[in-house]
Amino acid sequence: MKKLTFLSIILVTLCSFLILNLTGKKVSVDLISPLLKEENVLGVNQWFPQVSEDKQDAPIISAKAAFFTDTKNGEVFYSKNIHQRLPIASLVKVMTVLVALEHKSMEDQFTVSQQAADMEPDKMLLIAGEKLTLKELLDGIFLVSANDAAEILAEGVTGDREEFVKLMNDKAKQLGMNDTFYANPTGLDEDTNNSYSTAYDLALLTRFLIRYFPQVVDISSQSHIYLPQTENHQDYDMYSGINLLTTYPGVVGFKTGYTPEAGLTLITLARKDDQEVVGVLLGSEDRRDEARELLDYSFGKMK
Repeated sequence: MKKLTFLSIILVTLCSFLILNLTGKKVSVDLISPLLKEENVLGVNQWFPQVSEDKQDAPIISAKAAFFTDTKNGEVFYSKNIHQRLPIASLVKVMTVLVALEHKSMEDQFTVSQQAADMEPDKMLLIAGEKLTLKELLDGIFLVSANDAAEILAEGVTGDREEFVKLMNDKAKQLGMNDTFYANPTGLDEDTNNSYSTAYDLALLTRFLIRYFPQVVDISSQSHIYLPQTENHQDYDMYSGINLLTTYPGVVGFKTGYTPEAGLTLITLARKDDQEVVGVLLGSEDRRDEARELLDYSFGKMK
């Protein structure tokens, strides 16, 4: 018994030593919120592209910030104001999707609340009382940027909308998104304290999401989807808002956004042969053509 007590004291002492720094202050070892400790949460991000100087031959764009990089080796093709904090509109929903997928399976069902059904402006036109699976809600989020679907996830994943938004911010810190803040799950402008992020942080987030949940690429690559009526919900006929899916060979999604404050925003994902590029545009006046130019530029640098 004495040996066990002695060993216990040693173990406690060692543990205490590990959580102290040289100044005697406790070092925080919690990378995520307490709720996530019991969940199947993925590890921290370890992919951080090294940014070089802007190329002299790069296209001139209207976007306030942009970042295009190789998702495999982290080579940076284009960078402009990549750490500038800017409003991002519906690109917020990419984090909403990640948090939902870390806690729920694709077949888990969510019941539509009246508050979610009343969300404006972009929406699936969900009806209060309907039940949809996570997969069906993700279809709405990626194709029509459905605010009602995003709101349902915030309400239903943890049962507490405020806790869900906290998890979004905790996850951002865990991924090394040091210049990001989420005010809500939709990206809609609030009266004060709006969501913001950077082109660099959004590239980190997107790359992490598609590596651990590649099924979202299949969803975002759909230009059209029809969800037939079931006993749980009405039918839904949705077309993607990503024009590049049908006009730029190799684009496989990913997410668009717009508010008057943020302007046109875009995360694009493109693949050619064994190459993959993720690109982010914030505050653009012409995100489609500028994305095309920068994708051409990026793939040209790979050759």
